[in-house]
Amino acid sequence: MKIGFPPDSRSDIGAGWAQAWQAGRVDLAALSATDLRYGFFDYPVDFIVDGHAFLAASRTPLVDIMFTLGLSLHGLRTAGSAEIDFTENSYVIRLERAGDQVRFTASYGAPTPSPRCSLDAYTSAVRSFVADGVEYLERHHPALARNPAMQELRELAGI
Repeated sequence: MKIGFPPDSRSDIGAGWAQAWQAGRVDLAALSATDLRYGFFDYPVDFIVDGHAFLAASRTPLVDIMFTLGLSLHGLRTAGSAEIDFTENSYVIRLERAGDQVRFTASYGAPTPSPRCSLDAYTSAVRSFVADGVEYLERHHPALARNPAMQELRELAGI
């Protein structure tokens, strides 16, 4: 199980925010979680389970994928299933508990049999990914440490 991202500061600010950012009118501490999820920090994200790359360096908004993964932990604990979906396309990764394992399928391109990992391994990978993402973003953009969305991410992932 591997979830990771190589930071790429060239894509920290979405095109819709570039002028405001350059003019100094963007206060990262005051932005809504929605704005952070969809307007900033598009990085290549790897999501690999049992040798299968569900995401292989696909550019996705980092804050959004961190929220989605955190929510997937909640769904696995409470309902035994969860989905990782993407606003920008129809691709969906479905997660289903099978005892102490999590089975991963996708709307397309998933191998048979479905890749699996332990629930503990998935939980650990998500928590590490969110912790690394939050730490990186707050180190490079200190105002984010004051944004309530970052605390919400910590709580969601249990870090």
